[in-house]
Amino acid sequence: MAVAVLPPAVAAAAVLLVYARLRPQLPEPLAVHFPADGADGTLPAWRFLAAALGLIALTGGTLARLTLADGLPARARRALTAGGWAAAALLGSLCCLVPAANAHAARAADARSSGTAVAACIGGAALAAVLGLLLSGAVLRPAPAGQATPPVPAPIRLAPGEAVSWSRTVGSPLLRTLGPALLGLAAVLLVSGAGAGALPAALIGAIATATGRIRVTVDRHGLTVCLPLLRRPWMQLPLERIAAADCREVRWTGIFGDEGYRSGPGRSGLVLRPGEAVAVLLTDGREFIVSAPDAATAAGLLTALVRRPREDRPCSSA
Repeated sequence: MAVAVLPPAVAAAAVLLVYARLRPQLPEPLAVHFPADGADGTLPAWRFLAAALGLIALTGGTLARLTLADGLPARARRALTAGGWAAAALLGSLCCLVPAANAHAARAADARSSGTAVAACIGGAALAAVLGLLLSGAVLRPAPAGQATPPVPAPIRLAPGEAVSWSRTVGSPLLRTLGPALLGLAAVLLVSGAGAGALPAALIGAIATATGRIRVTVDRHGLTVCLPLLRRPWMQLPLERIAAADCREVRWTGIFGDEGYRSGPGRSGLVLRPGEAVAVLLTDGREFIVSAPDAATAAGLLTALVRRPREDRPCSSA
């Protein structure tokens, strides 16, 4: 965990240290954009500092959370770690470059920055990526080889007319990370004065946050998949369409490459995270898979509901 969290913390500390050291020598506002003929973009000092720290924390926190997601292959985890180190080094050095370029300038228009300094920041980010890759290789050991064994559905006996239900919530690490991250980015853009980009980021972030979790339910209606914030089911498979139910163990083979809704010949599924999943065989021969914790109980209950005679099923309430 320290390998993923340390770089943004060091970058933020460096920005604070450089800003505090040079604060008495800085003009107000600060120059933040440096074309070849001089500075042409400014921000109040407090807004620059808030945007810089917010961007470092947002980027570092997002990459760290993705790096630490359950079930991520070691190769993908190492790639994300290297990217986190590079991003922290690049953002931290560029944000330190701004107060350094403004130091001793009487006004923002007099601030200057060279292309050599920017190139040095990019080179430092590349070195940080290599260092992060090496450290992640030493810390993140590959998981032992072997095929995961899916749980076995336990037989469930139902009394005539007995009403039963099973429900679990499963979340997508990717959407539950990127959603708040985009909302945070919208806030950073507003603080930094780039309000035009804040609205799309906030809109996409809100959608990702709202769709980052699903609720899987098994009851007399069959298998239901819905979003917690919506009352209408996203998908419902009634008992009449279900022939059998079983458990599967789903795994990721790339950087979130197997996440989301998947459809193919004779099979479809909604996989939000690796691990247990309910596999439903439909009467038309197709198969539907949805990832969910405690999938063995769900499969056992579905099997019992499907096998129960229709006259023993509880009546649906109006």
